[in-house]
Amino acid sequence: MISLKSTLVALLLLPLILSSGCASVEPQVVVKTDYIEQNIPIQPRPKSLNLHRVKFYAVTPENLDEFLVRFEEESGVTVFFALSVPDYENMSLNVGELKRYIGQQNSLILYYEESIINRDKNLPEDTEEVVQEGTIGKLKNLVDLD
Repeated sequence: MISLKSTLVALLLLPLILSSGCASVEPQVVVKTDYIEQNIPIQPRPKSLNLHRVKFYAVTPENLDEFLVRFEEESGVTVFFALSVPDYENMSLNVGELKRYIGQQNSLILYYEESIINRDKNLPEDTEEVVQEGTIGKLKNLVDLD
């Protein structure tokens, strides 16, 4: 039969054993930073433009007959695509706007290409830092100090 004394000792030791088990070993927390160089290939430039020649004729009532004779000799068929002066000006402005847009896109592409090339030069070194010493590390430090 279990004595009252041994039961009392077991009841007092049981909470002590259970509560000290979690606090006995602390893990060591290490923060490690690895910088990975990404391989982003720079794409080749597209093929340059090969634009075809376009002729514009300024036709007025004064030169219409002469123009029709000359145009039929050159082309064989007479077809008209007419633009008013304001529409021609608008078309000219649109071409200028396209030129501006393409130039800005080219500048943007060059900026990102240079950023990719220079990024690899400015890559920091890999680091490893102990944020919290574990129980074993603290014991080693105590032994080393003595």
